[in-house]
Amino acid sequence: MAAVSMTLLMPVVTLAAPTNENKAENNPQVVAYYTEGEHGVPPESDTHTGTDLVMQAGESGNFQQWFLGLNEETGKNEGAHSLWKNVGTDTTCPNGWTLVPDANPEWGDYLEPGANFCVHTNHFQVEK
Repeated sequence: MAAVSMTLLMPVVTLAAPTNENKAENNPQVVAYYTEGEHGVPPESDTHTGTDLVMQAGESGNFQQWFLGLNEETGKNEGAHSLWKNVGTDTTCPNGWTLVPDANPEWGDYLEPGANFCVHTNHFQVEK
């Protein structure tokens, strides 16, 4: 009688940001991660409640922000992806971008002190 060996393979799920609580260990470029709370999304003045993730683009001083949650003004679930470009002391931004002057610390203590940022945000609809 031949012995049959059976190996069970269990899938390992690797969570992608923003739900991975070990994100800093997996990606040192993550500079901010909030699972819940109120957040700003330039250029809007609305309050947004949900998950916010910010990653630095290498050593460039530029950042990407992802937001997923509720827009308090519209009452709808939404997502937003913002690019934050460090423009130093420049006060002009390309068409379609928003100037966020002297962004540190109001927008994040990881942003270069005294630097201005041009921010471009793309919104996407979220169905829950």
